[in-house]
Amino acid sequence: MEFVIQVCASESEIKRRLEESAYDIPYELIGADWDYTIVFDEVDEQIVDLLFDELDDIIYGVGELSLAETFVRDATEREIKVAVAESCTGGMLAAAITDVPGASAVLYEGIIAYSNDAKIDRLGVKVSTLGVKGAVSEDTAAEMAEGLLSANVDLGISTTGIAGPTGDKTGKPVGLVCIAVSGGGTTDVYRNIYKGDRFTIRNKAKNCALFYALKHVNKYN
Repeated sequence: MEFVIQVCASESEIKRRLEESAYDIPYELIGADWDYTIVFDEVDEQIVDLLFDELDDIIYGVGELSLAETFVRDATEREIKVAVAESCTGGMLAAAITDVPGASAVLYEGIIAYSNDAKIDRLGVKVSTLGVKGAVSEDTAAEMAEGLLSANVDLGISTTGIAGPTGDKTGKPVGLVCIAVSGGGTTDVYRNIYKGDRFTIRNKAKNCALFYALKHVNKYN
C-alpha cells in the first residue's frame, strides 16, 4: 500500500535518516523549506510502524492537512489561544495561521516587533538581554515569547533572526534564527542556521515555528 507522512526537517536530514534506515523503501520527497511530504510505495503495516518510530520526532501529519492546518486544528481542540511575536519573519507566521479557516478560534494577536525598541516596549524584553546577548539570541527569543503570555494568551511564539543578505555587526551568520514557544509553564527555545536567500530563510523559520508550536501544544497542553 502507499503510505504518506508529512515532516518538518531539512531535506538533507530526511534523506540521511532514510538512507541509514534498515529498510530500502522507494520514496518520493515533495515540498520545500523544511516542510515535506514523503510518499512511500508498497509498504506493509509493520514497516509503517517502524517508519513512525524512526521519524517520530519530525512527523506532523499523514497527508491530510497542511502544517498550519494541523496546528490550528490541534490548538482549537485544546482551546488554546495563541499570540505571535515576529521579527525576521515579519508577519509570515501570523499570515500562515490566518490563511486557515477557523483561525479566529486560535489566534489572539500578532506583533511584528522588528526593532529593539519594539521588543522592549511591546514585549518586555530586557535592555540588558539585548545589550549582552543581542536581538538574535535564544534569550531574546524566550523573552519575546514569554512577553506575549497573559490572561488571554495561553501560548506565545516568537521568531528573531538574520535573513540576509548581509549579517549583523556582531558577526553572527546569515540564516541564524532563534525561535521560542512558551506556554504551560515551559519555554522551549530552538536555534537553527538556515541556508538560502532572504525569502527562503524566512519561510523555513515560519515553518519551523509552526512545527515547534505544534509540538509544544501536544506535549504540554
